[in-house]
Amino acid sequence: MITRGGSLWLMLGILLLAFALGAGQLNADILWVDEMHSVSAFGAANPSQDIAGLIAKLADKTPEHAPLYFVMGAGWAQVVGWSQVALRYLSLLCGILALAWLYRIGVELLGRRSALMAAFLCASNAFVIIYFHELRNYTLWLLLCLLHFWLYWRLRAGGRAAWTRWLAMVLTASAMLYTHVFSLFVLLAYGACHLLAPVKDRRWLGVAIAWGFAALSFLPWLLPLAASFAQATDIDSLRAKADTTIALMPMLAAIAANGIELLWLPIAAMLGWRVWRGRWREWLPLGMVAAAIVIAIIAYHELAPFLSARRLRYFLPALAFALLIIGHLLATAQHWRIVAALFLCCWLAGGWHITRQAERWAYAGHHSLLVPHPPLHKFADALRGVARPQDALLGFTQSSFLNHGLHFGFSAIDYYSRTMLGIPGALILTTLDGDALRSQLERMVGAHPHLLLAYQPQQPPANLDSVKALLAQDFKACQILHADADVFVERYTMQTMPCERHAHEFHYAEGIRIMDAVADYDAQAKRLHVLSGWQVADESLLEAYNLSIQVFDSASQKVLQAPDRHLSDGILPWYALELATDQLPEGDYRLALIVYDRYSGKKLTGVDIKTGQASQIFSPLAFSVSA
Repeated sequence: MITRGGSLWLMLGILLLAFALGAGQLNADILWVDEMHSVSAFGAANPSQDIAGLIAKLADKTPEHAPLYFVMGAGWAQVVGWSQVALRYLSLLCGILALAWLYRIGVELLGRRSALMAAFLCASNAFVIIYFHELRNYTLWLLLCLLHFWLYWRLRAGGRAAWTRWLAMVLTASAMLYTHVFSLFVLLAYGACHLLAPVKDRRWLGVAIAWGFAALSFLPWLLPLAASFAQATDIDSLRAKADTTIALMPMLAAIAANGIELLWLPIAAMLGWRVWRGRWREWLPLGMVAAAIVIAIIAYHELAPFLSARRLRYFLPALAFALLIIGHLLATAQHWRIVAALFLCCWLAGGWHITRQAERWAYAGHHSLLVPHPPLHKFADALRGVARPQDALLGFTQSSFLNHGLHFGFSAIDYYSRTMLGIPGALILTTLDGDALRSQLERMVGAHPHLLLAYQPQQPPANLDSVKALLAQDFKACQILHADADVFVERYTMQTMPCERHAHEFHYAEGIRIMDAVADYDAQAKRLHVLSGWQVADESLLEAYNLSIQVFDSASQKVLQAPDRHLSDGILPWYALELATDQLPEGDYRLALIVYDRYSGKKLTGVDIKTGQASQIFSPLAFSVSA
């Protein structure tokens, strides 16, 4: 017999196993489409957004995604930062807590031995572990589902019914709904189990009332949710990709058996033996809940097909309850010990095989989306602390959507370049060549004077040589910043600029920075070349201020002015221009940079970082015009 102390030590080992398996994947791959939705909703593009603004944005853009996880994620990001490892850690933490609550339920319904076995199966189930590192709401949802069932069972079994426990019942049920709308199916399953309870007393009625209050609390989100379903445009696409219910059954069997479908033979044999011997009452509620969740989701799928091999994650709560039953069968199989031992060996082998497949596993959810992705997380790690504010990242991709923002206008390359490195970035399609490649490259590079060309040296893009040839027309290779088997990064600089040039910056208290001001004068052609780039602390500043480039004579009179540049053209854009000076009389002149309020015309006072001088007008270049 396992003592309470021994059980806790064994459970600690299981939790450490789950933590190791989940933590090892936190930086294993880039954020895929759904994870980018989470990061965008957290506010990676605008970290200063408030909670009310976040909820309003979700209600407007994607009301089918309940807001609780995203509110938690936004707060989590404010504390731990925006790296993918730190952000994904929230899912790992929720997963570990869910595993602990699975053990708690197992102890109270089935005993310590069965609870330990179920926790071990869950901790080593490859499908479950996938969501321990995914930046999505599924481990939080699983935690809340298990926590709420534990509260429900203690009340139903006659546990202490203090007002705090009733309040916890309402709050956890409400939190489930505000974490995932499919919590409705889970609560329906709990309700079905509740209806079959043999005793229907005041406490039985109190549980039903608690669920009623939780449902009422969800009403504010039902209006945008209903509008979302009414306006959905991807229903036909979901139906086209959906599998039939018959096809889904072996898929569910595969994830529940850790990828080894043959393991259902001993499970069925042990289950049949227990039923024949009449030893089934202790796990009947768990079986009812698991079956009811599956039936509810499948019934909805029959009405509106949406399930496929990539969408089995909605069955996570049912899987947890199923693992409790399987763990109980194995732990109490006194006449089946050899079978149980072989079962565990095959189980672990299946989990190891799936782990080796990583995102290529058919049921990983995003395997079909990750194959063409460049390792942007490795690019960011290699360039952290190396990239300069005036740099721009230029990489390659087979998937054009990595350049495009989703619901919130924030793309994968935006996250890895702007959020992680503080620089702009773009990805060139590897399938382009000729004029199409030239056009895309010109559009992406713009007037950026410093480029960081990044790619995988072991899998170089097909058009790498073509890109380098096009860059060579205006740029020169200056410095290799990183070179290993996975990442190669080289800095390119405009041919007219020295490789080792230090940026000339001007900072303004309002949160605006002129990141660099490069100017030279071609006396023979009588043309002034100016390149300037800027950055703002907040996007709201983009609409409020302009940059003016002017030329003053020796008497400080304005004699020439370029068209004003609106900062709203982008964050850290570069403005390249030429000014003809052939109409200027012979004399000495100076170039002037002025940032001003576009509505009042008031000039801003800034500081020249190179000299420490404060002024409203900065002159990065003095030149002379001769006859």
